[in-house]
Amino acid sequence: MLVVAAIFAAAQDKSTPFRGETTVNVVEVPVRVFDRKTGEPVTGLTADDFEILENHVVQPISNFAELWRSEEDAVEMAGFDPSVPATASEDIRTRSVEVVYLFDLYLMIKEGRDRAIDGLRSTYQGGVPDGQNISLVAFDGALETLADRTDDREEIFDALEELGYVKARGNQQTIAFSDQLIDPAVSGERDQAWYERRQRNREFIGDLEKKVRRVGDAAVATMSRYAAADGRRVLVVFTPGQPRTEWVPEYSTVDFVNAETEYPVHDLWHDLALEAADLGFTLFTVDSSGVRVNFGSDVDIGITDTLRNAFDEGSVFRPRDAPAFASATGDGSDFAFDPGGQTRNLGSWLEQTRKSMMILASTATGGDALFVSDVGAAIDRVNKDLGHHYSVAYVADHSGDGQNYSIMVRIPDHPHYRVDFRTGYVDQPAAVRSGQRLRSAMLFGADANPLGIRVEIGDSDSRFRLGAAGSKRVEIPLHVRIPYGRLEMIQRGDIYWSKVWITLFAEDAAGNQSALTSHEQPIIVEANRYHEAVAKGYFSYHTGVEIEGGEQKVFIGVQEELSGRTSIMPIEFDY
Repeated sequence: MLVVAAIFAAAQDKSTPFRGETTVNVVEVPVRVFDRKTGEPVTGLTADDFEILENHVVQPISNFAELWRSEEDAVEMAGFDPSVPATASEDIRTRSVEVVYLFDLYLMIKEGRDRAIDGLRSTYQGGVPDGQNISLVAFDGALETLADRTDDREEIFDALEELGYVKARGNQQTIAFSDQLIDPAVSGERDQAWYERRQRNREFIGDLEKKVRRVGDAAVATMSRYAAADGRRVLVVFTPGQPRTEWVPEYSTVDFVNAETEYPVHDLWHDLALEAADLGFTLFTVDSSGVRVNFGSDVDIGITDTLRNAFDEGSVFRPRDAPAFASATGDGSDFAFDPGGQTRNLGSWLEQTRKSMMILASTATGGDALFVSDVGAAIDRVNKDLGHHYSVAYVADHSGDGQNYSIMVRIPDHPHYRVDFRTGYVDQPAAVRSGQRLRSAMLFGADANPLGIRVEIGDSDSRFRLGAAGSKRVEIPLHVRIPYGRLEMIQRGDIYWSKVWITLFAEDAAGNQSALTSHEQPIIVEANRYHEAVAKGYFSYHTGVEIEGGEQKVFIGVQEELSGRTSIMPIEFDY
Protein backbone atom coordinates (compact mmCIF):
# COMPACT_ATOMS: atom_id res chain seq x y z
CA MET A 1 0.00 0.00 0.00
CA LEU A 2 1.23 3.46 -0.87
CA VAL A 3 1.50 5.68 2.18
CA VAL A 4 2.50 9.28 2.70
CA ALA A 5 2.24 10.79 6.16
CA ALA A 6 2.97 14.39 7.03
CA ILE A 7 3.41 16.12 10.38
CA PHE A 8 3.17 19.87 10.01
CA ALA A 9 5.30 22.16 12.15
CA ALA A 10 4.91 25.73 10.95
CA ALA A 11 7.37 28.47 11.85
CA GLN A 12 4.73 30.56 13.60
CA ASP A 13 1.38 30.34 15.38
CA LYS A 14 -1.11 29.12 12.79
CA SER A 15 -4.26 29.55 14.85
CA THR A 16 -4.49 33.36 15.00
CA PRO A 17 -8.15 34.31 14.37
CA PHE A 18 -9.42 37.54 12.83
CA ARG A 19 -12.66 39.09 14.02
CA GLY A 20 -15.41 39.57 11.47
CA GLU A 21 -14.51 36.55 9.29
CA THR A 22 -17.63 34.46 8.79
CA THR A 23 -18.69 31.83 6.27
CA VAL A 24 -22.26 31.36 5.08
CA ASN A 25 -22.82 27.89 3.66
CA VAL A 26 -25.53 28.09 1.00
CA VAL A 27 -26.29 24.60 -0.28
CA GLU A 28 -27.65 24.66 -3.84
CA VAL A 29 -29.39 21.56 -5.15
CA PRO A 30 -30.15 21.23 -8.89
CA VAL A 31 -33.45 19.37 -9.27
CA ARG A 32 -34.90 17.71 -12.36
CA VAL A 33 -38.62 16.96 -12.33
CA PHE A 34 -40.30 14.56 -14.78
CA ASP A 35 -43.83 13.32 -15.35
CA ARG A 36 -43.73 9.57 -14.73
CA LYS A 37 -46.39 8.90 -17.37
CA THR A 38 -44.86 10.83 -20.25
CA GLY A 39 -41.21 11.05 -19.19
CA GLU A 40 -41.23 14.76 -20.11
CA PRO A 41 -39.75 17.50 -17.90
CA VAL A 42 -42.24 19.38 -15.72
CA THR A 43 -42.06 23.19 -15.94
CA GLY A 44 -43.83 26.03 -14.13
CA LEU A 45 -43.38 24.87 -10.53
CA THR A 46 -42.73 27.39 -7.75
CA ALA A 47 -40.83 27.32 -4.47
CA ASP A 48 -44.09 26.57 -2.66
CA ASP A 49 -44.30 23.24 -4.50
CA PHE A 50 -40.98 22.03 -3.08
CA GLU A 51 -39.85 20.73 0.28
CA ILE A 52 -36.15 20.15 1.03
CA LEU A 53 -34.69 18.30 4.01
CA GLU A 54 -31.15 17.93 5.34
CA ASN A 55 -30.57 14.96 7.62
CA HIS A 56 -34.38 14.49 7.69
CA VAL A 57 -34.98 18.05 8.96
CA VAL A 58 -36.99 20.45 6.79
CA GLN A 59 -34.95 23.47 5.70
CA PRO A 60 -36.36 26.90 4.75
CA ILE A 61 -35.77 27.51 1.04
CA SER A 62 -33.52 30.59 0.76
CA ASN A 63 -33.13 30.73 -3.02
CA PHE A 64 -35.22 29.32 -5.83
CA ALA A 65 -35.14 29.57 -9.61
CA GLU A 66 -36.48 27.76 -12.64
CA LEU A 67 -33.66 27.64 -15.15
CA TRP A 68 -33.23 26.79 -18.81
CA ARG A 69 -30.01 26.20 -20.66
CA SER A 70 -31.08 28.77 -23.25
CA GLU A 71 -34.11 30.76 -24.34
CA GLU A 72 -34.50 28.25 -27.17
CA ASP A 73 -35.00 25.52 -24.58
CA ALA A 74 -37.54 27.69 -22.73
CA VAL A 75 -39.53 28.15 -25.94
CA GLU A 76 -39.40 24.43 -26.79
CA MET A 77 -40.02 22.98 -23.34
CA ALA A 78 -42.30 25.55 -21.67
CA GLY A 79 -43.95 27.14 -24.68
CA PHE A 80 -42.88 30.72 -23.97
CA ASP A 81 -43.58 33.07 -26.85
CA PRO A 82 -40.35 35.04 -27.46
CA SER A 83 -42.28 37.78 -29.29
CA VAL A 84 -44.28 38.58 -26.15
CA PRO A 85 -42.50 40.36 -23.26
CA ALA A 86 -42.31 38.09 -20.23
CA THR A 87 -44.12 39.05 -17.06
CA ALA A 88 -42.45 38.95 -13.69
CA SER A 89 -43.90 35.47 -13.10
CA GLU A 90 -42.73 34.28 -16.53
CA ASP A 91 -39.17 35.58 -16.38
CA ILE A 92 -36.98 33.41 -18.63
CA ARG A 93 -33.84 32.70 -16.63
CA THR A 94 -31.01 30.82 -18.28
CA ARG A 95 -27.83 29.21 -16.97
CA SER A 96 -25.14 27.64 -19.11
CA VAL A 97 -24.26 23.98 -18.69
CA GLU A 98 -20.64 22.88 -18.35
CA VAL A 99 -20.43 19.33 -19.71
CA VAL A 100 -17.15 17.49 -19.12
CA TYR A 101 -16.68 14.14 -20.87
CA LEU A 102 -14.08 11.92 -19.17
CA PHE A 103 -12.87 8.91 -21.18
CA ASP A 104 -11.62 6.20 -18.84
CA LEU A 105 -9.17 4.66 -21.30
CA TYR A 106 -7.42 3.00 -18.37
CA LEU A 107 -10.23 0.43 -18.05
CA MET A 108 -12.10 0.74 -21.36
CA ILE A 109 -11.45 -1.61 -24.26
CA LYS A 110 -11.06 -0.40 -27.84
CA GLU A 111 -14.62 -1.28 -28.86
CA GLY A 112 -16.11 0.69 -25.98
CA ARG A 113 -13.91 3.69 -26.74
CA ASP A 114 -14.89 3.67 -30.43
CA ARG A 115 -18.63 3.44 -29.61
CA ALA A 116 -18.29 6.44 -27.31
CA ILE A 117 -16.40 8.46 -29.92
CA ASP A 118 -18.95 7.63 -32.63
CA GLY A 119 -21.79 8.51 -30.25
CA LEU A 120 -20.38 11.96 -29.49
CA ARG A 121 -19.78 12.60 -33.18
CA SER A 122 -23.43 11.79 -33.83
CA THR A 123 -24.58 13.96 -30.93
CA TYR A 124 -22.70 17.09 -32.04
CA GLN A 125 -22.97 16.59 -35.80
CA GLY A 126 -25.42 19.48 -35.96
CA GLY A 127 -23.43 21.66 -33.59
CA VAL A 128 -23.27 22.29 -29.86
CA PRO A 129 -26.62 23.21 -28.23
CA ASP A 130 -26.96 26.83 -27.14
CA GLY A 131 -25.81 27.46 -23.60
CA GLN A 132 -23.48 24.45 -23.44
CA ASN A 133 -19.69 24.35 -23.04
CA ILE A 134 -17.89 21.10 -23.81
CA SER A 135 -14.63 19.71 -22.41
CA LEU A 136 -13.04 16.38 -23.31
CA VAL A 137 -10.56 14.72 -20.95
CA ALA A 138 -8.76 11.39 -21.41
CA PHE A 139 -7.28 9.20 -18.66
CA ASP A 140 -5.02 6.32 -19.65
CA GLY A 141 -2.95 6.35 -16.48
CA ALA A 142 -2.31 10.09 -16.90
CA LEU A 143 -4.80 12.92 -17.43
CA GLU A 144 -4.89 14.89 -20.66
CA THR A 145 -7.22 17.67 -21.79
CA LEU A 146 -8.20 17.33 -25.46
CA ALA A 147 -10.83 20.08 -25.62
CA ASP A 148 -11.33 22.79 -23.01
CA ARG A 149 -14.66 24.59 -22.51
CA THR A 150 -15.59 25.00 -26.17
CA ASP A 151 -18.81 25.29 -28.15
CA ASP A 152 -17.00 24.87 -31.48
CA ARG A 153 -18.06 21.67 -33.23
CA GLU A 154 -14.86 21.42 -35.27
CA GLU A 155 -12.72 21.71 -32.17
CA ILE A 156 -14.71 18.90 -30.57
CA PHE A 157 -14.37 16.74 -33.68
CA ASP A 158 -10.60 17.35 -33.78
CA ALA A 159 -10.39 16.24 -30.13
CA LEU A 160 -12.42 13.10 -30.88
CA GLU A 161 -10.11 12.26 -33.77
CA GLU A 162 -7.10 12.68 -31.50
CA LEU A 163 -8.81 10.50 -28.92
CA GLY A 164 -9.00 7.68 -31.48
CA TYR A 165 -5.19 7.50 -31.45
CA VAL A 166 -4.97 7.13 -27.67
CA LYS A 167 -4.82 3.46 -26.80
CA ALA A 168 -7.58 1.99 -24.66
CA ARG A 169 -5.77 -0.08 -22.05
CA GLY A 170 -8.67 -2.11 -20.68
CA ASN A 171 -7.36 -5.45 -21.87
CA GLN A 172 -3.99 -4.74 -20.25
CA GLN A 173 -5.72 -4.05 -16.94
CA THR A 174 -7.58 -7.36 -16.94
CA ILE A 175 -6.97 -9.12 -13.67
CA ALA A 176 -5.67 -12.59 -14.52
CA PHE A 177 -4.43 -15.42 -12.36
CA SER A 178 -2.84 -18.36 -14.13
CA ASP A 179 -3.90 -21.04 -11.68
CA GLN A 180 -7.30 -21.15 -10.03
CA LEU A 181 -7.44 -22.87 -6.68
CA ILE A 182 -9.77 -25.83 -6.37
CA ASP A 183 -12.67 -25.09 -4.06
CA PRO A 184 -12.52 -27.63 -1.21
CA ALA A 185 -15.53 -29.45 0.09
CA VAL A 186 -17.56 -27.46 2.60
CA SER A 187 -16.53 -28.74 5.98
CA GLY A 188 -16.56 -25.66 8.20
CA GLU A 189 -12.89 -26.26 8.98
CA ARG A 190 -10.29 -23.61 8.20
CA ASP A 191 -7.74 -25.91 6.54
CA GLN A 192 -4.78 -24.85 4.42
CA ALA A 193 -6.80 -24.74 1.22
CA TRP A 194 -9.27 -22.36 2.85
CA TYR A 195 -6.47 -19.94 3.76
CA GLU A 196 -4.94 -20.18 0.30
CA ARG A 197 -8.28 -19.49 -1.37
CA ARG A 198 -8.98 -16.57 0.95
CA GLN A 199 -5.58 -15.04 0.16
CA ARG A 200 -6.12 -15.39 -3.58
CA ASN A 201 -9.56 -13.76 -3.30
CA ARG A 202 -8.09 -10.90 -1.29
CA GLU A 203 -5.41 -10.39 -3.94
CA PHE A 204 -8.13 -10.17 -6.57
CA ILE A 205 -10.20 -7.65 -4.62
CA GLY A 206 -7.09 -5.64 -3.68
CA ASP A 207 -6.00 -5.38 -7.32
CA LEU A 208 -9.55 -4.49 -8.33
CA GLU A 209 -9.69 -1.73 -5.71
CA LYS A 210 -6.37 -0.16 -6.78
CA LYS A 211 -7.43 0.06 -10.42
CA VAL A 212 -10.86 1.51 -9.63
CA ARG A 213 -9.33 3.99 -7.18
CA ARG A 214 -7.04 5.36 -9.91
CA VAL A 215 -10.06 6.09 -12.10
CA GLY A 216 -11.88 7.65 -9.15
CA ASP A 217 -8.90 9.91 -8.42
CA ALA A 218 -8.88 10.98 -12.08
CA ALA A 219 -12.61 11.78 -11.93
CA VAL A 220 -12.21 13.88 -8.77
CA ALA A 221 -9.22 15.71 -10.26
CA THR A 222 -11.24 16.45 -13.40
CA MET A 223 -14.18 17.81 -11.42
CA SER A 224 -11.86 19.88 -9.22
CA ARG A 225 -10.38 21.48 -12.33
CA TYR A 226 -13.78 22.63 -13.60
CA ALA A 227 -15.44 23.25 -10.23
CA ALA A 228 -15.04 27.02 -10.57
CA ALA A 229 -16.91 27.15 -13.91
CA ASP A 230 -20.10 29.19 -13.93
CA GLY A 231 -23.38 27.45 -14.62
CA ARG A 232 -24.53 23.95 -13.98
CA ARG A 233 -21.74 21.38 -13.94
CA VAL A 234 -22.08 17.88 -15.38
CA LEU A 235 -19.50 15.08 -15.57
CA VAL A 236 -20.12 12.24 -18.05
CA VAL A 237 -17.69 9.36 -17.44
CA PHE A 238 -17.31 6.75 -20.15
CA THR A 239 -16.16 3.75 -18.12
CA PRO A 240 -16.91 0.06 -17.53
CA GLY A 241 -16.66 0.80 -13.81
CA GLN A 242 -14.05 -1.85 -13.13
CA PRO A 243 -11.71 -4.09 -15.14
CA ARG A 244 -13.18 -6.85 -17.24
CA THR A 245 -11.97 -10.22 -16.06
CA GLU A 246 -12.50 -13.86 -16.88
CA TRP A 247 -11.33 -14.93 -13.43
CA VAL A 248 -13.46 -14.28 -10.37
CA PRO A 249 -13.04 -15.11 -6.69
CA GLU A 250 -14.08 -18.53 -5.47
CA TYR A 251 -16.23 -18.81 -2.36
CA SER A 252 -17.89 -21.60 -0.47
CA THR A 253 -20.55 -21.54 2.22
CA VAL A 254 -17.98 -21.42 5.00
CA ASP A 255 -16.72 -18.09 3.64
CA PHE A 256 -20.10 -16.48 4.15
CA VAL A 257 -20.60 -18.10 7.55
CA ASN A 258 -17.32 -16.55 8.70
CA ALA A 259 -18.10 -13.18 7.08
CA GLU A 260 -15.01 -13.19 4.88
CA THR A 261 -16.73 -11.79 1.77
CA GLU A 262 -15.96 -8.16 1.02
CA TYR A 263 -16.55 -5.79 -1.85
CA PRO A 264 -14.75 -2.51 -1.02
CA VAL A 265 -15.29 -0.97 -4.47
CA HIS A 266 -18.76 0.03 -3.24
CA ASP A 267 -17.14 2.51 -0.86
CA LEU A 268 -14.99 3.96 -3.64
CA TRP A 269 -18.00 4.73 -5.83
CA HIS A 270 -19.93 6.05 -2.82
CA ASP A 271 -17.06 8.44 -2.01
CA LEU A 272 -16.93 9.54 -5.65
CA ALA A 273 -20.62 10.48 -5.50
CA LEU A 274 -20.06 12.55 -2.34
CA GLU A 275 -17.09 14.32 -3.94
CA ALA A 276 -19.17 15.08 -7.05
CA ALA A 277 -21.99 16.51 -4.96
CA ASP A 278 -19.61 18.65 -2.91
CA LEU A 279 -18.05 20.06 -6.09
CA GLY A 280 -21.48 20.81 -7.54
CA PHE A 281 -21.44 18.15 -10.28
CA THR A 282 -24.20 15.92 -11.56
CA LEU A 283 -22.63 12.59 -12.49
CA PHE A 284 -23.59 10.41 -15.45
CA THR A 285 -21.79 7.11 -16.02
CA VAL A 286 -21.90 5.51 -19.48
CA ASP A 287 -20.76 1.95 -20.10
CA SER A 288 -20.44 1.34 -23.85
CA SER A 289 -18.48 -1.91 -23.51
CA GLY A 290 -21.38 -4.11 -24.63
CA VAL A 291 -23.32 -6.99 -23.08
CA ARG A 292 -21.47 -9.89 -21.47
CA VAL A 293 -23.06 -13.33 -21.17
CA ASN A 294 -20.19 -15.66 -20.21
CA PHE A 295 -18.35 -15.59 -16.90
CA GLY A 296 -15.33 -17.44 -15.62
CA SER A 297 -16.82 -19.17 -12.58
CA ASP A 298 -19.61 -21.65 -12.00
CA VAL A 299 -19.71 -21.20 -8.23
CA ASP A 300 -23.26 -20.50 -7.03
CA ILE A 301 -24.08 -18.12 -4.19
CA GLY A 302 -27.16 -16.40 -2.80
CA ILE A 303 -27.86 -12.84 -3.92
CA THR A 304 -30.56 -10.33 -3.12
CA ASP A 305 -33.47 -9.70 -5.44
CA THR A 306 -32.49 -6.07 -5.83
CA LEU A 307 -29.07 -7.01 -7.19
CA ARG A 308 -30.78 -9.40 -9.57
CA ASN A 309 -32.99 -6.55 -10.80
CA ALA A 310 -29.90 -4.49 -11.54
CA PHE A 311 -28.70 -7.17 -13.97
CA ASP A 312 -31.42 -6.17 -16.43
CA GLU A 313 -29.81 -4.88 -19.65
CA GLY A 314 -32.11 -1.85 -19.89
CA SER A 315 -30.51 1.39 -21.05
CA VAL A 316 -31.16 3.54 -17.97
CA PHE A 317 -31.49 2.46 -14.34
CA ARG A 318 -33.47 4.62 -11.90
CA PRO A 319 -33.48 3.02 -8.43
CA ARG A 320 -35.93 5.62 -7.09
CA ASP A 321 -38.57 4.05 -9.34
CA ALA A 322 -37.79 0.59 -7.99
CA PRO A 323 -37.65 -0.93 -4.48
CA ALA A 324 -34.82 0.74 -2.59
CA PHE A 325 -31.60 -1.21 -2.52
CA ALA A 326 -29.40 1.25 -0.65
CA SER A 327 -29.80 1.43 3.08
CA ALA A 328 -30.99 4.66 4.69
CA THR A 329 -27.63 5.03 6.37
CA GLY A 330 -25.80 4.68 3.07
CA ASP A 331 -23.49 2.01 4.51
CA GLY A 332 -24.23 -0.49 1.74
CA SER A 333 -25.58 -3.09 4.16
CA ASP A 334 -28.34 -4.05 1.73
CA PHE A 335 -25.65 -5.50 -0.52
CA ALA A 336 -24.95 -8.32 1.90
CA PHE A 337 -25.38 -11.82 0.56
CA ASP A 338 -28.74 -13.44 1.19
CA PRO A 339 -28.11 -17.06 2.23
CA GLY A 340 -31.76 -17.89 1.59
CA GLY A 341 -31.94 -16.27 -1.85
CA GLN A 342 -31.83 -17.94 -5.22
CA THR A 343 -28.41 -18.98 -6.46
CA ARG A 344 -26.54 -17.26 -9.25
CA ASN A 345 -23.18 -17.69 -10.92
CA LEU A 346 -20.49 -15.73 -9.02
CA GLY A 347 -19.23 -14.07 -12.18
CA SER A 348 -22.76 -12.87 -12.79
CA TRP A 349 -22.86 -11.46 -9.26
CA LEU A 350 -19.64 -9.54 -9.90
CA GLU A 351 -21.18 -8.07 -13.05
CA GLN A 352 -24.36 -7.14 -11.20
CA THR A 353 -22.42 -5.50 -8.40
CA ARG A 354 -20.34 -3.49 -10.88
CA LYS A 355 -23.50 -2.07 -12.40
CA SER A 356 -25.14 -1.44 -9.05
CA MET A 357 -22.18 0.64 -7.89
CA MET A 358 -22.39 2.86 -10.98
CA ILE A 359 -26.15 3.19 -10.58
CA LEU A 360 -25.92 4.25 -6.93
CA ALA A 361 -23.09 6.74 -7.52
CA SER A 362 -24.82 8.42 -10.47
CA THR A 363 -28.31 8.65 -9.04
CA ALA A 364 -26.95 9.93 -5.70
CA THR A 365 -25.86 13.07 -7.58
CA GLY A 366 -29.14 13.44 -9.51
CA GLY A 367 -27.74 11.79 -12.64
CA ASP A 368 -28.11 8.41 -14.30
CA ALA A 369 -26.14 5.27 -15.13
CA LEU A 370 -26.44 4.17 -18.76
CA PHE A 371 -25.45 0.79 -20.19
CA VAL A 372 -25.84 1.16 -23.94
CA SER A 373 -24.48 0.40 -27.37
CA ASP A 374 -26.09 3.46 -28.99
CA VAL A 375 -24.14 6.14 -27.15
CA GLY A 376 -25.43 8.92 -29.40
CA ALA A 377 -29.07 8.29 -28.47
CA ALA A 378 -28.16 8.12 -24.77
CA ILE A 379 -26.24 11.43 -24.83
CA ASP A 380 -29.05 13.07 -26.81
CA ARG A 381 -31.42 12.08 -24.02
CA VAL A 382 -29.05 13.44 -21.37
CA ASN A 383 -28.74 16.73 -23.25
CA LYS A 384 -32.51 17.05 -23.43
CA ASP A 385 -32.82 16.46 -19.69
CA LEU A 386 -30.17 19.11 -19.04
CA GLY A 387 -32.15 21.74 -20.91
CA HIS A 388 -34.23 22.52 -17.81
CA HIS A 389 -33.90 22.27 -14.05
CA TYR A 390 -34.87 23.95 -10.80
CA SER A 391 -32.31 25.41 -8.42
CA VAL A 392 -33.40 24.93 -4.80
CA ALA A 393 -31.09 26.28 -2.08
CA TYR A 394 -31.00 26.60 1.69
CA VAL A 395 -28.58 27.99 4.28
CA ALA A 396 -26.93 25.22 6.31
CA ASP A 397 -26.03 25.77 9.95
CA HIS A 398 -22.55 24.30 9.42
CA SER A 399 -19.59 25.03 7.19
CA GLY A 400 -16.50 22.96 6.47
CA ASP A 401 -16.96 20.45 9.25
CA GLY A 402 -16.06 17.47 7.05
CA GLN A 403 -19.29 15.62 7.88
CA ASN A 404 -21.65 13.82 5.49
CA TYR A 405 -25.18 15.16 5.13
CA SER A 406 -28.21 13.62 3.46
CA ILE A 407 -30.59 15.60 1.25
CA MET A 408 -34.19 14.89 0.32
CA VAL A 409 -36.29 16.94 -2.12
CA ARG A 410 -40.04 16.32 -2.29
CA ILE A 411 -43.03 17.73 -4.15
CA PRO A 412 -45.77 16.72 -1.70
CA ASP A 413 -48.78 17.62 -3.84
CA HIS A 414 -47.54 15.79 -6.93
CA PRO A 415 -46.60 12.20 -6.05
CA HIS A 416 -46.79 11.24 -9.74
CA TYR A 417 -43.71 13.37 -10.50
CA ARG A 418 -40.25 11.83 -10.48
CA VAL A 419 -37.70 14.07 -8.77
CA ASP A 420 -33.97 13.68 -9.46
CA PHE A 421 -31.55 15.41 -7.08
CA ARG A 422 -28.31 14.79 -5.23
CA THR A 423 -29.06 12.79 -2.13
CA GLY A 424 -26.13 13.93 0.00
CA TYR A 425 -22.78 15.66 0.15
CA VAL A 426 -19.70 16.00 2.32
CA ASP A 427 -19.15 19.48 3.74
CA GLN A 428 -15.43 19.68 3.04
CA PRO A 429 -13.22 22.19 4.87
CA ALA A 430 -11.69 24.93 2.74
CA ALA A 431 -8.23 23.36 3.10
CA VAL A 432 -9.46 20.06 1.65
CA ARG A 433 -11.14 21.77 -1.31
CA SER A 434 -7.98 23.74 -1.97
CA GLY A 435 -5.98 20.54 -1.73
CA GLN A 436 -8.22 18.89 -4.30
CA ARG A 437 -7.67 21.78 -6.70
CA LEU A 438 -3.93 21.56 -6.17
CA ARG A 439 -3.86 17.83 -6.77
CA SER A 440 -5.95 18.33 -9.89
CA ALA A 441 -3.43 20.82 -11.24
CA MET A 442 -0.58 18.45 -10.42
CA LEU A 443 -2.24 15.45 -12.11
CA PHE A 444 -2.93 17.53 -15.21
CA GLY A 445 0.79 18.17 -15.48
CA ALA A 446 1.08 21.71 -14.14
CA ASP A 447 4.52 22.56 -12.73
CA ALA A 448 4.49 26.37 -12.58
CA ASN A 449 6.13 28.18 -9.68
CA PRO A 450 4.83 31.80 -9.63
CA LEU A 451 5.33 32.03 -5.86
CA GLY A 452 9.01 31.11 -6.19
CA ILE A 453 8.87 28.40 -3.52
CA ARG A 454 11.96 26.39 -2.63
CA VAL A 455 11.94 22.91 -1.09
CA GLU A 456 14.96 21.76 0.90
CA ILE A 457 15.29 18.06 1.68
CA GLY A 458 16.72 17.02 5.02
CA ASP A 459 18.53 13.82 5.94
CA SER A 460 16.28 10.76 5.58
CA ASP A 461 15.74 8.07 8.19
CA SER A 462 14.78 4.67 6.78
CA ARG A 463 13.57 1.60 8.62
CA PHE A 464 11.75 -1.64 7.95
CA ARG A 465 8.11 -1.77 8.92
CA LEU A 466 7.17 -4.54 11.33
CA GLY A 467 4.72 -7.08 9.97
CA ALA A 468 5.52 -6.52 6.30
CA ALA A 469 8.56 -8.45 5.13
CA GLY A 470 10.87 -6.29 3.05
CA SER A 471 8.56 -3.27 3.19
CA LYS A 472 10.75 -0.25 3.70
CA ARG A 473 9.49 3.10 4.97
CA VAL A 474 11.50 6.30 4.72
CA GLU A 475 11.07 9.43 6.82
CA ILE A 476 12.12 12.58 4.95
CA PRO A 477 12.20 16.09 6.46
CA LEU A 478 11.08 18.80 4.03
CA HIS A 479 11.46 22.55 4.41
CA VAL A 480 9.20 24.66 2.19
CA ARG A 481 10.38 28.25 1.85
CA ILE A 482 8.08 30.95 0.43
CA PRO A 483 9.51 34.42 -0.37
CA TYR A 484 7.52 37.17 1.36
CA GLY A 485 8.19 39.34 -1.69
CA ARG A 486 6.14 37.01 -3.91
CA LEU A 487 3.11 36.93 -1.61
CA GLU A 488 0.13 39.25 -1.90
CA MET A 489 -0.36 40.57 1.63
CA ILE A 490 -2.92 42.97 3.05
CA GLN A 491 -2.57 45.23 6.08
CA ARG A 492 -4.76 44.53 9.09
CA GLY A 493 -3.97 47.00 11.84
CA ASP A 494 -0.37 46.54 12.95
CA ILE A 495 0.25 43.40 10.88
CA TYR A 496 0.35 42.28 7.25
CA TRP A 497 -1.54 39.08 6.52
CA SER A 498 -1.78 36.40 3.85
CA LYS A 499 -2.93 32.80 3.72
CA VAL A 500 -1.74 29.76 1.77
CA TRP A 501 -2.81 26.15 1.47
CA ILE A 502 0.00 23.59 1.44
CA THR A 503 -0.79 20.20 -0.07
CA LEU A 504 1.19 16.97 -0.33
CA PHE A 505 0.54 13.57 -1.84
CA ALA A 506 2.71 10.79 -3.24
CA GLU A 507 2.55 8.58 -6.33
CA ASP A 508 4.47 5.37 -6.90
CA ALA A 509 5.89 4.01 -10.15
CA ALA A 510 2.63 2.15 -10.89
CA GLY A 511 0.57 5.35 -10.58
CA ASN A 512 -1.04 4.51 -7.22
CA GLN A 513 -1.62 7.62 -5.14
CA SER A 514 -1.58 8.20 -1.42
CA ALA A 515 -4.26 10.03 0.48
CA LEU A 516 -4.18 13.81 0.17
CA THR A 517 -2.72 15.84 3.05
CA SER A 518 -3.65 19.53 3.03
CA HIS A 519 -3.11 22.32 5.56
CA GLU A 520 -4.33 25.91 5.81
CA GLN A 521 -1.55 28.27 6.86
CA PRO A 522 -1.97 31.98 7.72
CA ILE A 523 1.20 34.08 7.23
CA ILE A 524 1.67 37.14 9.47
CA VAL A 525 4.33 39.86 9.42
CA GLU A 526 4.51 42.75 11.87
CA ALA A 527 3.91 46.03 10.02
CA ASN A 528 7.18 47.61 11.21
CA ARG A 529 9.13 44.68 9.68
CA TYR A 530 7.08 44.26 6.51
CA HIS A 531 9.47 46.03 4.10
CA GLU A 532 12.46 44.18 5.51
CA ALA A 533 10.65 40.84 5.10
CA VAL A 534 9.64 41.61 1.52
CA ALA A 535 13.18 42.61 0.62
CA LYS A 536 14.99 39.49 1.80
CA GLY A 537 12.77 37.27 3.93
CA TYR A 538 11.29 33.78 3.53
CA PHE A 539 8.41 32.16 5.35
CA SER A 540 9.67 28.72 6.41
CA TYR A 541 7.32 25.77 6.68
CA HIS A 542 8.60 22.50 8.07
CA THR A 543 7.02 19.11 7.45
CA GLY A 544 8.10 15.50 7.60
CA VAL A 545 6.84 13.00 5.04
CA GLU A 546 6.95 9.26 5.38
CA ILE A 547 6.80 7.19 2.20
CA GLU A 548 7.18 3.55 1.20
CA GLY A 549 10.48 2.43 -0.27
CA GLY A 550 11.05 2.20 -4.01
CA GLU A 551 10.40 4.79 -6.69
CA GLN A 552 8.11 7.52 -5.38
CA LYS A 553 7.19 11.02 -6.46
CA VAL A 554 6.04 13.48 -3.78
CA PHE A 555 4.01 16.43 -5.05
CA ILE A 556 4.10 19.64 -3.03
CA GLY A 557 1.66 22.40 -3.88
CA VAL A 558 1.26 25.88 -2.41
CA GLN A 559 -1.79 27.99 -3.30
CA GLU A 560 -2.20 31.61 -2.22
CA GLU A 561 -5.72 32.58 -1.17
CA LEU A 562 -5.74 36.26 -2.15
CA SER A 563 -4.45 35.89 -5.71
CA GLY A 564 -5.25 32.23 -6.37
CA ARG A 565 -1.71 31.68 -7.70
CA THR A 566 -0.40 28.14 -7.35
CA SER A 567 3.14 26.78 -7.18
CA ILE A 568 3.71 23.07 -7.76
CA MET A 569 6.91 21.20 -7.02
CA PRO A 570 7.26 17.46 -7.84
CA ILE A 571 10.19 15.72 -6.11
CA GLU A 572 11.34 12.20 -7.08
CA PHE A 573 12.74 9.71 -4.58
CA ASP A 574 14.14 6.19 -4.92
CA TYR A 575 15.01 4.38 -1.70
